[in-house]
Order: sequence, then structure tokens, then C-alpha cells
Amino acid sequence: MRPTMAKVGVTGASGFIGGALVPRLAAEGHDLVLIDDHTGPLRVEHATWPVEELDFSSSESLALLADCDVVLHLGAVSGVMTCAEDPVGSARINLGGTQKLVDSSRARHVPVVFASSFAVVGHPERLPVTEDTPARPTHEYARQKAEGEQIVYGPEAGRTAPCSVIRMSNVYGSYQANGTTIGKGNVVNLFSQQAATGRLAVNAPGTQRRNFVHIQDVLAHWLAAVRFVRDHPQPATYLFNCAGDEAFSVLEIADKFVRLWAEVRPGTPPLRVEVVPNPRAAIELVDPEFSVSRDRTARLLGLTNQHRVDDTIRELLRLSGTGR
Repeated sequence: MRPTMAKVGVTGASGFIGGALVPRLAAEGHDLVLIDDHTGPLRVEHATWPVEELDFSSSESLALLADCDVVLHLGAVSGVMTCAEDPVGSARINLGGTQKLVDSSRARHVPVVFASSFAVVGHPERLPVTEDTPARPTHEYARQKAEGEQIVYGPEAGRTAPCSVIRMSNVYGSYQANGTTIGKGNVVNLFSQQAATGRLAVNAPGTQRRNFVHIQDVLAHWLAAVRFVRDHPQPATYLFNCAGDEAFSVLEIADKFVRLWAEVRPGTPPLRVEVVPNPRAAIELVDPEFSVSRDRTARLLGLTNQHRVDDTIRELLRLSGTGR
């Protein structure tokens, strides 16, 4: 078994997940090589761990990553609408850039762990979604993630070093960085903001079901993946489902807010729930039976999820009531 500490390269180190992951990697004693081109919607940086402002596929970046023990590839043009609006430009980075990074890493026998998304499974033929569920993307963002998986995980991968894909589900929750709360525009965070107005707007039809995984459980998956590829240095490929143990429809999340609002704010007017037109109706998947299994991932990585949606909603409503 290899030593626990490693030299870890992180692309997209200033993004939502990268910004949360950096302190956790440092706390485990890893040396860090951090890269981000700072073109994304977030710029999470920590003074203790400087980030190189570079394109992850540039010659400068590849030289910096060349002697890493593992590269965590989180860098990407992300977002369904962003990729739909600029499919050529986003593919140049997400596919062309990823190919350069993987080729360079493979030539040096450096494992790559690639950030993917459950969007790649599209309309799965069977439920629950497992680690064996094939990619069947239905929109540009999902297609690029699926092709990125094949670059890292396909037939040409895993021949010189272990490599893995982490498919991430709907990430909720927030964290603190430099005195600022960092979160994403998922339905849990959006409803927590809307609750202050007394009205929750549910995108039609509201029965669309998602698997929810807390940001802290996501970080645990990434840290475990670093340990896994270090402890299993033989060339091989792995796919991990970074998912929660809970799946809810948007209406069910709204109902939770209504119930927990009454619990946390007794005596205040109840929240109203309204179903509104869905701006992403043409591309959003609606499957009221959607479910995920992460049994193989839990076994290989030795992970049990620690966070629940109800607890997060309750805490968000309590904090909003204190003015924080």
C-alpha cells in the first residue's frame, strides 16, 4: 500500500467543488498543484493555497501536473444552458482540453479522476441507476460529460495507471470560504431564498425526481477516490456513483419546506407553493421514479453518507431567521 500523502493536482480548483475540496486535501497532508482559468461563475480561493490562473490544457499546466501522483479533473465549462448556447466553444475545452490533459497524464502514468454528472444517463432503461448504467445523454452538457468519460474511462484508458470517473448527483448544501457562504443554485438553496418571500415557485410539472447528495458527502467521495487510486496502483478503470441515499421530487422538496417552516417558525404565515412554467422544459428530464444505487461505490470506497436533506433545510431556515 502506498503512503497516504500524495502530490495532488486539481483543475477547476476555484469552482464550487474545487474550492471546498482544497482545504480538505490540505488537511490530509497532500501537496497541492491548483489550476483554474477563473472564467467560471465562482472564484473560491484560499490565501494559504494559491491557484495558478491557467487553462488546464495549456503547456504550462501540463508541466505543473506532470509529476503529480494523481490529478483530479474538475475543470470544465459547466452548466446545461452554457453548453447549449456555445456547443463548439465548450466542447473545445471540455473535450479537446480533457483529451490533452489525459494524454499527458497517461504518458507519465499519472492517475486521473474525472468529474462527471448523472446527466449522462439520460432516460435510463432500468432503475435504479447503478455504476453499470450506460450513458444515454439527451442534451449538449450531458453529451460532453459522456464523451469526457470515454476519454478517461474508455477502451484506451486504464492501461498505464488507474483512472476513474465520479458521476455526481444533484449537490446541495453550502460551505464557508474566506468568511463567505458558498452555495449553488439548486432547488434546496433556491427554496431557502424564496421562503423569505412566503412563496415557493415550483417549475412544472413538479413531479421530476432527483437524487440529492450533500456537498460534504461529495468531498468525502473525492477524498476516498484519491486514497483508492493510490492504494490500487495497477492499471484499471473505475466508475463511482457520487450520490445521496435520498431522492425526492421538486414538489416533495417544497412540501418539506412547508412542514419545516411551520416547525422552525411557529406562528408565522404558512409558505405558499405555486407551480410555474419551466424555463428548462425542453431539456429537463422528468422521471417520477428516478432512483440511484451506489452499493458498489460504497463498498469500494468504504463510504456511508452522513447528511440528510431535512436537516439541511431545517438549518437553512433557522439561519435565515437569525439574519445570518
